[in-house]
Order: sequence, then C-alpha cells, then structure tokens
Amino acid sequence: MKLSTKKTIDLPKIVLHLVEEGLVLGKPKNNIVLEIEDIQEIDQLIYDKLVFGNPFVVIIDARDVDSTVSREAREFLSKNELVLPIRKAQAIVVNNLHTKLLANFYMKFHKPINPIKVFSDYASAYQWIKPIRDEWYS
Repeated sequence: MKLSTKKTIDLPKIVLHLVEEGLVLGKPKNNIVLEIEDIQEIDQLIYDKLVFGNPFVVIIDARDVDSTVSREAREFLSKNELVLPIRKAQAIVVNNLHTKLLANFYMKFHKPINPIKVFSDYASAYQWIKPIRDEWYS
C-alpha cells in the first residue's frame, strides 16, 4: 500500500507521519528499545507538531521490526495525561510473534483506556481505525 503523508518527523528511534488530519502513523526503527523519555518526546511532538491538541488515532506499524518498549515506557504510554484524552484509538500492525506477544502483553497488563487492536496488515488496521477518526473529522 503506497502511503502519502502530510508531515513527517524523523526521530532516532521512530518515524512519525501525519497520514491525514487526525491520523498518525508511527514506524519504529529496527533494533531499538523505546524508553520512557522517548515516549514522552514522541507524545509531545504528536501533540505540538502533528495534531495541535486535537483528537487523533494512531497506527503503529511494527512489521519487520525487532525492537521493544521498556516496562516503564509501556506504563507511561497507557497513562500519559497529555495525549490520553485526545488519543481515541490505537492499532498495532505486526508480522512476527515477538511483536505480537509484546502488543498483546501491553493490552492485557497495561489496559489502555482507548480502543486498541492488533492487526497483521496495514489495510485492515486502517479500515478499523478510520471510522473512529472520522467521528472528529469529515
């Protein structure tokens, strides 16, 4: 699937794309560990530079990535008061067992309050999350 983006922010551990208004795509880089400081920076940049405090949904494209997220970062991600009220849903796209287990662990033990679902392809993730995004944008 060819992806066009409105804006891109390339960080040392992840690339963030504003795919369309209110839809952020995060593509982690390979062989990294996302720490709490990384998540704080990512969330702040999404808030300040991509969505400007408006509601958004996020797709994390973790296909072909052998990376992880620290326990502290997962906890923070599920409770960050900056984006929690405006992050309306999360979709995680995976294609390997390690990443799928990590995503399922995050959902089960950190219990994010927003809807979250794991997919094996981007098109299915987009199809699921687009109607949620469309509740705020038309």
